[in-house]
Amino acid sequence: MTDFIASDGLRLNPGAAHPAFAWQVALPTDWAFLDTHPSSWQRSLDRLVDDRFAGQRLKSAERRELLRNLADLVATCQRAGTLVSLVQLGRLSNGGVASAGLHLAWYDSAPDPAGLTTVRQALSRQGTVEEVPTPGGVALLQRDHLSMVPPGTTSRVGLTSVQAFLPMAGTTWTVAVATAGAQPELLPMLRELVIAIVSSIRPLDEQSELAEQAVPTSPPSADYSPMEPPDAPGIERGFGTLIPHKVAPPPADRG
Repeated sequence: MTDFIASDGLRLNPGAAHPAFAWQVALPTDWAFLDTHPSSWQRSLDRLVDDRFAGQRLKSAERRELLRNLADLVATCQRAGTLVSLVQLGRLSNGGVASAGLHLAWYDSAPDPAGLTTVRQALSRQGTVEEVPTPGGVALLQRDHLSMVPPGTTSRVGLTSVQAFLPMAGTTWTVAVATAGAQPELLPMLRELVIAIVSSIRPLDEQSELAEQAVPTSPPSADYSPMEPPDAPGIERGFGTLIPHKVAPPPADRG
């Protein structure tokens, strides 16, 4: 695996596919980049935990659990060919330690055009699926709950996944934004974050739109308001400002 590719502040996985057209996405400022590079991810996770909990008392057991969860996220991203991976970790309002990953990937359905029918055929029959309107078209939001035994443990835990799929009209490309959480307190925030991010994604006109500009995002639901990270514990209470990033097409020799 080669080094990550920098694109307008993002670090892209060079082995992951993305479209042959420029596009834009808005991402939260308070989530950190998740290093999945085979030669550096372990060191990066140690630094990330140290930075996020600087000045706080983190028990050895809490640190081990965090690092194990983050290592599982890295392994998942490496297997799935994720283009962009972010992570949030900190303390909940009740003082407990929590973490969650956020992943963005593109899928090419060629020769079939991208569309809701194609997405529905690819989705599992588990969980619930709803249609969510976005500026770029209708996205499908899937929520599923599963029970699993994390690697290195013997205890079974529940995990809820939230995934949004947005087909790009007139192309064969569909973007997926996914996250998962084990703590029920995180789920409302994670759902709204996935919807906000997928709502910000749109193709760009390379000739006229690669200049800096704001990305319109769909407002959150009436009972939830994204907010700047609070000074007190409570990462479930909101997410940071969404900042736009523009991604150029991959070089022609990458296909």
